[in-house]
Amino acid sequence: MIRFGRLNLEQARVAIAPMVGNPKWDTSDGLIGVDGLLGGGVAFEVSDEGGPLAVIVVEQVQHENGRELEIRVARQIAANTDLTTQVLPEVERFFGVGCKSVSVWTRRPGLMRKLAKAGYGQAAVLMRKGI
Repeated sequence: MIRFGRLNLEQARVAIAPMVGNPKWDTSDGLIGVDGLLGGGVAFEVSDEGGPLAVIVVEQVQHENGRELEIRVARQIAANTDLTTQVLPEVERFFGVGCKSVSVWTRRPGLMRKLAKAGYGQAAVLMRKGI
């Protein structure tokens, strides 16, 4: 059974700090830091009977025509875990109540393929040029 344990601000900062500036995860190309990754979201440690699986940061964003669940951060902890198949459905079920959609920012082609298999579709393409 998947469990979500809320992290305090300092625990969240420590847990997601390795993602900042890492080209694998940092879709801002180093423009934002830990607090930018957190944004207005809330961090949770995701675990099961075997221990911690991941750290996630989620935020429900109210738009003009409905609410959206934004998965701001998902950092895998357990090497033998597939977050897309094991954790994502539980995140959607638990945190997506009252939401019309779920969004995930990524630059990882493999994750994009996994998300497509889970019913996600591309909503936009962000183009960036360094100056």
